[in-house]
Amino acid sequence: MNIWLKEVNVNDGQEFCDLLIELASYPDAYAKPVPSDFTQDNFESFKAARVKLAIGEDIPSYAIPTSTYWVMDEEEAIGYATLKHYVDPNKPGGHLGCCLKKSAQNKGIGTLVADKLSKIAYTNLGITELVYTSKDENIQSQKSLEHIGAKLVSCHDGYHFYVVDLSKKYENEEGRKL
Repeated sequence: MNIWLKEVNVNDGQEFCDLLIELASYPDAYAKPVPSDFTQDNFESFKAARVKLAIGEDIPSYAIPTSTYWVMDEEEAIGYATLKHYVDPNKPGGHLGCCLKKSAQNKGIGTLVADKLSKIAYTNLGITELVYTSKDENIQSQKSLEHIGAKLVSCHDGYHFYVVDLSKKYENEEGRKL
C-alpha cells in the first residue's frame, strides 16, 4: 500500500469521475463529495469549481477556501479528501473530510489521509490548530482522529468536536518546522 494525495485539477481523467459516481452512490457515506445524482456531465464543472475553491477565486458566499485531493494507492484513485483553509470551531464540519471506496475502508487509510492533510495544513497553510468534527456514530473517523493526536474537546448536537495542536505535532524541540 502506497497512499498519497493528488490535488484535483482540470486535467483529471475519467477514472476520477468514475470514483465520484461510485462514492456518491454510497447511502451511508459521511463525507459525500458530490450529490447522489452526480453524473459525468457534471465532472468538468466540478473540477473547475474545486480548483477555484483551492485558490480562493470566485467562491460562493456559502463556501470557504478548500483544497481538494484524490486519495491514491499507487496509481489507483481510492477516495476523495478535503482540507478547509479555515473553520468555525463551534460548528460541525472541521478542517478535514475524507470519503473512501468501500474496498479501502477499515484498513487504516483514513488515518494516513488525516495525517497527510494535517501536515499540509501546517506546512502549506500555516494552520496551527486543526479542528475536526465527527458524527457521533462515525466510530472509524473518531479512531483515525485519535491516532493522529486529536483530543476530544466536546460532544453536542450529534457531533464529537476534536482539536489537534499542529505546532506541537510538527515542531521539534528548537521550534523549527519539521
